[in-house]
Parts: sequence; structure tokens; C-alpha cells
Amino acid sequence: MKHTLFLLALVFFLITSCDEFLIEDGRNSSEVRINWLNKNKIESENAIGDIVNLELALEFSNMPDLFTVEFKIHFDHTLFSPDSFNYQIDSSFFATTGEIPLKTDVNNNGIYDESDGDEYNDDNGNGQWDAPISFPVGIVRLDTNYTGNVETFVDSNLNGVYDYGEDFEDDNGNLAWDDGLEVFYVGTLGIPAPQNSIPSNVSGSAQVCRFYLSGVYTQTLFDLEIIEASEFIGPNTDPVNLNINNWDIFPHLIGNPHDPVLRMQQEELTDNTVTISIVIEDSPKLSRLQKTITYDPAILSYNNNDILNFFDSDNYDLFPQSYDSDGYLILEFRHKNAYQSSSVDETSFSEGDGSILNLTFLVNPNDLISSALLTIPKSSVSADSYNFSIGESYPLDMNFWTIEESLQINF
Repeated sequence: MKHTLFLLALVFFLITSCDEFLIEDGRNSSEVRINWLNKNKIESENAIGDIVNLELALEFSNMPDLFTVEFKIHFDHTLFSPDSFNYQIDSSFFATTGEIPLKTDVNNNGIYDESDGDEYNDDNGNGQWDAPISFPVGIVRLDTNYTGNVETFVDSNLNGVYDYGEDFEDDNGNLAWDDGLEVFYVGTLGIPAPQNSIPSNVSGSAQVCRFYLSGVYTQTLFDLEIIEASEFIGPNTDPVNLNINNWDIFPHLIGNPHDPVLRMQQEELTDNTVTISIVIEDSPKLSRLQKTITYDPAILSYNNNDILNFFDSDNYDLFPQSYDSDGYLILEFRHKNAYQSSSVDETSFSEGDGSILNLTFLVNPNDLISSALLTIPKSSVSADSYNFSIGESYPLDMNFWTIEESLQINF
């Protein structure tokens, strides 16, 4: 009976946990990310410091209905030069089906030709045949912003300009020399004449635009910003601006030397207690880390925690939430200054390897039970890093993390 109750509680937990990742209409949260298209080729053929040609893509996932979007993509122009971009790509996010198939297609060419005797279904009632649209319309261009924050450097070859590899004062901790100039792509793309398009809005997942840059292969951040997105309502109605605040925006770190691993390991076992530790390996700098531990409350009861060496308590706060009767524990570490307006010290951010904390559970006596299973559901793990250039935290893409989800304790 106890196991039945546990299974019901676990199912309830999983369902309610999944709901946290759904928005009101039942879709998964909308995601915007930079995808490094030729990552495998460059990583296998090049070393840090080589000159490479990057191929990147702006990608949308789980998008609501929209017909236009405005975005910015920031990059370090002292390392990379923009070569070109292309939004006329196959299977574009903004591609539409049009009024296809035709009601009557005399020559079976998929194109309405009244002189052939073709007939179509006027789905939007606009009195004309609306062809499929393969690509969006709009504009993508380079723009700049002068900040005036020029970092000093050691001019080793006395040529009067900064050259890659020369020492410099990294005032903002962004791992790159800054000449006071921000360079970024800015673009607005969308469906042309949505009143004559089937559908008038698009949704779902696909690539929006591709970007091609050349430069020095080293660790650098390609940051991403969605400025505005709109939904078409009707020909005589103003478009509605969508709420983009709940979209998940994922920048991309090129040349990232990290391959993070999060796991549990058993530490101590007595007749009535068991202690496990949460261990992290090869982590980037973290401003936040959250995960959920699940267990069978018929076997284990959460007792206490002991913070270990990875997160310094002078710089991080722990926010534990225990739901012991339901068999799960939510743990969040958050940097004390990363989400405030005050300045931050780069050295105060944890990275690399270490033990995060010990968790001690009471073992409920039962001669019939020989083991217990603890899990960290991958969907429950989220983490933020920190962009020292702009002074803001940003979410890490957990697809690049290895989460060892389960640990079995044998009594």
C-alpha cells in the first residue's frame, strides 16, 4: 500500500512539475536560441586561436502565432567580422502553405491558373488565390553603439593597435578586449501581406535566419535579444504585440571549454540514516543553479543539508524547499549580487569541479526493503551564468549538460 501511495505521489509530482514548463494554452515554453551549425567540424579540425568561419542560426521553438519579429544578435567585433546573412532558407519559420491543394488543378502543377480552368478554395475570403510563401520579407543589417569604454592593453609589437593574444585589462570580465564599440545584427522579419496569406500567422519551431562570420576561434559569447513580436489579427485591426517576457532566450558561448556534469554519490550509510552528496564537474561560472531531488517517502525522510565547497556561502544563498511527504526536495543556489544592480566581482562566481552539498535522509525501518532510489529529473535542472559585458545573468542551455539522474542506495 505504501508503494502504491508513493507511485501516486510521484505521478502527481511529475505531472505538476511538467506543468511548470507549459504555458496557458498547453504548449511548452517558447524558446529562442543561437545554434552553432558547423560546431562539430570546427571543434574536430581547429584549435583555440585558429581562424575559422562560423555558421550560426537564429532558431525558434514552440512559438505562438506571430507574423513579425524584431531581434538583435550581439557579437565581439574585435574577434569576428560579419561576412553575410541569409533568411531565404529552406523550411523557414515564416514559410506558409497558401491555398494548397487546389480544388481543381488541371495540369497538376500546384499553381492556380484561371486560364487552365483551375479552381481554389478561398479560405480567407479575400477574393483571390493566395500562393504559398517560402521566405519572409524584412531587413537585417549591422548596427553599432559607441560606449567609450576602451580597455588598456600591452602593445607587444608596437603597432599601435590591439592584436589577438596581447595582454589587456579585462575591466568587464567578458574575456575579450573592448575598444568601446558594440557591433550587432538587428533585424525585422515577417510574413508579407498577412491579410493575403494562408495562414496569416505562423507558429511552431524552425530556423529564422542564418549568419556567417569569420575570425579567431576562442571563447566568446553571441548574445541574443528579442525586441518585439506581433500577431496579425485582421486587415482592419492593429497587430497585437505578444508578451515576450516569458520566452526563454538562450545565447550561445562559442569555444566553451566546459562539459558540465551534475550527479549524486553516496557518502555515509548507518542503520537509520543515509547521506548523499551532489557533485558538479567542469561547470562554467554560475550565478544560479536549481534542481529537484525525488525519493520514496515511504523509505526516506529528508533530515538536513550541509553546504560544501563549490558554492561559497559568502557569495551564494541557498533556498531549499522540502516537500517530504510527497517525496521531493527543490534546491536553488543563487549568487547574492548577480540579480541586483550592484557591481559584481568575477572571482566570486563558482566554476569548475566541486561538491555542492550533502543531504542526509532518515531511513524508515522496514525489513522488506533492500534499496532506495533517488533521482534528479533532467527537466528540473536549470542554471544561469553571468554576462560581465552588460552586467546581467542569462540562462544556460541545459541540452549541453550531462545529468546523471539516478542513484540507488542499497541497505
